[in-house]
Amino acid sequence: MDNKEKESPEKEQSNEQKIYPHQLPLATLLVWFIGILNSKAWEDLGLISDPDTGEVKQDFKRAKISIDSVEFLLNQIKDELESEDKKQIENLLANLRMNYVEKYEESQKSAQPDQGK
Repeated sequence: MDNKEKESPEKEQSNEQKIYPHQLPLATLLVWFIGILNSKAWEDLGLISDPDTGEVKQDFKRAKISIDSVEFLLNQIKDELESEDKKQIENLLANLRMNYVEKYEESQKSAQPDQGK
């Protein structure tokens, strides 16, 4: 019984400390969403595997949608972000763009047969 009594206050305390999405500022939610879009873009660029299937696939159309969405969201909240957070998301976006161009060019080269031979 002592164990149950000790668990009860801890459970109450953890319930009191829960934060639900509707309680957060919009900028915080959008930063979280940017993180999700970043992961999806990496997945669609074929840089990480699908967490469900373990497969690595490329879908440049979907990757571009994710990257463009990150840019849009950043533009919407950039005035509300701390300078460090803003810089971090700008770097994330630049990294996504560079990887998109690199992977897209690689896919175009591999799709074309060697014409020099």
